[in-house]
Amino acid sequence: VRMQEASGNSFNVAVIGCTHGELDVIYRDLAVLEQQHNCKVSLVLCCGDFEATRDEYDLSQLAGPAKYHFFKDFQKYYTGQVTAPVLTVFVGGNHEAQNHLRELYYGGWVAPNIYFLGYSGAVVFGGVHIAGFSGIFKGYDFNKGHFELPPYSESSKRSAFHVRAYELMKLFMLSRADVVMSHDWPFLTSMMTAEEVAQSPFSDPRWRNDPVGCKVPIPTSMPA
Repeated sequence: VRMQEASGNSFNVAVIGCTHGELDVIYRDLAVLEQQHNCKVSLVLCCGDFEATRDEYDLSQLAGPAKYHFFKDFQKYYTGQVTAPVLTVFVGGNHEAQNHLRELYYGGWVAPNIYFLGYSGAVVFGGVHIAGFSGIFKGYDFNKGHFELPPYSESSKRSAFHVRAYELMKLFMLSRADVVMSHDWPFLTSMMTAEEVAQSPFSDPRWRNDPVGCKVPIPTSMPA
């Protein structure tokens, strides 16, 4: 995506879905794309399931099947063995090391050049205002507070990243947001035509229990 600063200068932004800790693949593929298109990517935005697992305890706090609980690439970036070649900003998904990201509730650096936007937060890059919120929508937790604390149970590992109304209310107080990041699909996705759904990832049978094949809408993030 090409974005424009207030000064009129523009820069390239790469928008990534779930990384599941495979940072080497992302940065390698970005380098290939930069070479192919003779361009430079200035910022990477990751929309969740980042899996910032530092150690064995972090792995134990990761929600999801045990067969997926193994170290990928993040450890190398956390220890400084490798530095992210492009500034990377991410929000949390529903497969995260909850204890790690809870330490950075308001946002912060998880590794050099890699920034967590927090449970909800905003930053400015090149004059572009970027906001976002972590987690997925579950109606039964939406109006609750954040009651989960480490060590997490199997249940609280999951509810810890259920979006709370409070987090969205904070974002509504912003005077400006040019980009909003979320892990759940945006509301308007559910207005896709049948033909558009058939040509999209939503055609996967696993999505069929959701409206028009998508997992979505967070009520208070709907357009007014």
